[in-house]
Amino acid sequence: MIITTLVENLSVSNEYKNKHGLSFHIKTKNHNILFDLGPDKSFLENAKKLNIDISDVDIAIISHGHSDHGGGLEGFLKNNNKAKVYINKNAFGLYYTSILKYGKYYIGLNRELKDDKRIILTDDNFKIDEDILLFSNVDRKKFLSTSNKSLLKKEGDLYLEDDFRHEQNLILKERDKHILISGCSHCGVVNILDKASKILNENIDISIGGLHLCKPSTKKIEKEEFIRALGENLKERDTKFYTCHCTGEKPFSILKEILGEKIDYLKTGSILEI
Repeated sequence: MIITTLVENLSVSNEYKNKHGLSFHIKTKNHNILFDLGPDKSFLENAKKLNIDISDVDIAIISHGHSDHGGGLEGFLKNNNKAKVYINKNAFGLYYTSILKYGKYYIGLNRELKDDKRIILTDDNFKIDEDILLFSNVDRKKFLSTSNKSLLKKEGDLYLEDDFRHEQNLILKERDKHILISGCSHCGVVNILDKASKILNENIDISIGGLHLCKPSTKKIEKEEFIRALGENLKERDTKFYTCHCTGEKPFSILKEILGEKIDYLKTGSILEI
């Protein structure tokens, strides 16, 4: 399995365009998968430089209904004519962020695309094939980011705190490995890992994704004691972590201090072979 980071907040070099967002290309034994599409067409430009043909992608997955993960959907549909796009049934809702200086700002997906014939709406556990499983509806019990409180969903005239029913996660199986891939882990990486292990009745070998320890609009990070407690929890697991995007550079440095070789960071242009 080869996982190439097409879009992330940082870049391995100036050759690639980095943006606040996320997109992975995943080459498995049987599939070419895109997990998230970034905020715009940047993933297309970077894919070309990395010798990845987007027209060959046969499965696309959007982790949740925020534009930094699904803003490139229109560009993908125009540049690929065969892949189905798997999106949680709640992901085309009205999602906003609350920014003190600017008020409420729409951060959802382009709702004009929701009826495209290639979009498959998912819910809870959704098996694409024997090696690819999506799951959502994660109980949010432990280690939740405080920056989630500024993320809202609109229902009627009301703006409510988002419950992230629209967030889904990916489990891939290849050879003897179980790989978990998440977008922002809004439901909490510990809770997501626990549900994934429960579904499989096996350990997650590799976990990849953002941990939402940094608020994008203000760059404010979670309290250090929170990050350290999270790090100690992850350290006890027999799992290798690769993080990115909304984790933040400072939180990552704290986690790296605790987890050492058990955690690394993926930037735009990173190529990970599993």
